[in-house]
Amino acid sequence: MMTRQERALRNAVILLAVATLMLGGLLFWSLRAMSILKGEPADGESPDIASAGGQPVTDQAWVDELKKKYGNDVLLGMLNHIVVDKEAKALGVAVTDEEIEQELKRSMTGYGSEEQYYAQMQSELGLSRQEVREEAVYRLTLQAVATAGITITDAEIDNYLAENSERFTPRKEMQLSIIKVATYSEAERVMDRLEHGEEFAALAKELSIDEESRGRGGSIGTVEEEDPFWPEDLLKTAAQLDEGDIAGPLQTGDDYAIIRLEKMIDPKSQDQTEIREQVRRELALEQAAPLQQVESDLRAKYDTAIYIDNSLQD
Repeated sequence: MMTRQERALRNAVILLAVATLMLGGLLFWSLRAMSILKGEPADGESPDIASAGGQPVTDQAWVDELKKKYGNDVLLGMLNHIVVDKEAKALGVAVTDEEIEQELKRSMTGYGSEEQYYAQMQSELGLSRQEVREEAVYRLTLQAVATAGITITDAEIDNYLAENSERFTPRKEMQLSIIKVATYSEAERVMDRLEHGEEFAALAKELSIDEESRGRGGSIGTVEEEDPFWPEDLLKTAAQLDEGDIAGPLQTGDDYAIIRLEKMIDPKSQDQTEIREQVRRELALEQAAPLQQVESDLRAKYDTAIYIDNSLQD
């Protein structure tokens, strides 16, 4: 069984993979830019792209630094995309739009909303929705290639669901807003101001020390009632509120919080077909070779050749 913490760690790994893909695109553009842009300088020269204290940074110096720090991973990532695509076509493997949407939804676990997820991808990794989607397609295609020929029976899926029923039990969700301050006395003063009619969102923007939610007027989006990443007492208190009610001060580690329940969302049952397909894929992946090994084997199968640093070779 994969816990929510493990799923969150998986998402972090996914973000690293996406970041590597993005670096690949940037490096590729840097390497090609001088040869395709009109008005390029003479051979041996490189245009300045930045400066500091009167000292220029050339385009070539930037490219060299990127290659030195990220070149190995980026190049292997580009080769992996090529060979996985070739193998998928050879096997007749195709990823459906429905599978892609389900994978993206799983990647959004722990985020308040779809908009918040994509905003984070853009702000932290510089990735558009399309680029995030393309990386999801690659992950699913690689998994499909790795599990081709592995059969998971209905009985195996039934046994897994019986042993892990809690994993697929729908949980209530709450849309919450929060104001965090450093001390209990500060939190009491915030409560006094709220009781005198001041707006929660305005006070969050003015006083909250929670950087992520402050700009959204304290909104932290949707949280499950048993989310392990939030204090248990805070969630229990929130679950007892009526929509629009405020509670606090509540201790959250070294800080203190005032919360408001914006909306209580009744749990929705997951589609059983989707659940069974998810379990089938996970059980098949358990039997398959590690995905990194699959990539390595495919590079060998398709006669991958690297003409630079031999350390890239397997």
